[in-house]
Amino acid sequence: MFLAMRPLAGVIAVALMASMAFANNNNNSAITSSLNIQAPKKETSRWSGFVNVSRSTSVNDFKDGSRNDGMDYMGRAIYKASDNFTLMGQAGYSQDLKYPESDDFSDTSLSLNRRSVEFGKTFLVGYRVGATAPTSKDSAKRQSLISAVSTGVNVAINPARLIPGLAVKGSLSLGRNIHTYETALDGRVNNQYSSSQMLSVEYEFTSGITLSSEFVHKNAWTYQGGMRDAFETTQEVGYQLNSTFAFGLGHTNSGATLRPNGSDYSTQIYDENTSMFYGSVTVLF
Repeated sequence: MFLAMRPLAGVIAVALMASMAFANNNNNSAITSSLNIQAPKKETSRWSGFVNVSRSTSVNDFKDGSRNDGMDYMGRAIYKASDNFTLMGQAGYSQDLKYPESDDFSDTSLSLNRRSVEFGKTFLVGYRVGATAPTSKDSAKRQSLISAVSTGVNVAINPARLIPGLAVKGSLSLGRNIHTYETALDGRVNNQYSSSQMLSVEYEFTSGITLSSEFVHKNAWTYQGGMRDAFETTQEVGYQLNSTFAFGLGHTNSGATLRPNGSDYSTQIYDENTSMFYGSVTVLF
């Protein structure tokens, strides 16, 4: 199975701690991944994981200094605690190639994941709980984040009910942020609660090439009761060369779900102002 790695602009990893790390402002470059938790290559091996390097850039350059251009580095380690449970840790670093002062670590996450089991004949269901440490400057300094906790449910259609190579998955995550202050240094009210809903469709050819599409909707509720809405969408072509190397090329777009009038919705797959292209290399171990 191809392990898709996606540097989604403006988001934190949905499969892990995205719901609780729904920040007050979007980072220009951040890393996420598919919901799939890579299993150890050998049944006798308890440790596995990967390191991912990606390069992302805005689709258009309007020559006004607004173009995003960055590198992302992420590592994930997975420990197989038992046949049913895995512990997963993840950390990353984002490099802004235009403005080095914006370089920053991502928040570090740790989660306990339950292997999916059959729910009837149609679905596979698993769950996860996790916590995040504020290792990014944005979380620790601007938002004064102490920690965050989350829980989530993963749902997939049983592959036996689909054509070979097709995978349909979804997830729901709920999170709670804990801050020192309700207001960030820039005056914006911090987010106290959050939720993420994800749907992805993936098709893997016998050649090893994978086509995938993912849509994520996110909500956040501030300490003062206000609500924020955001979305992100990704389309990717991936190829797993062997058991060690995987590659990906894709497009991603993200932004506010609600228009400025507060009532109309806008979730564009492509937007010439915010869309980004990316390429990634993943080394699995």
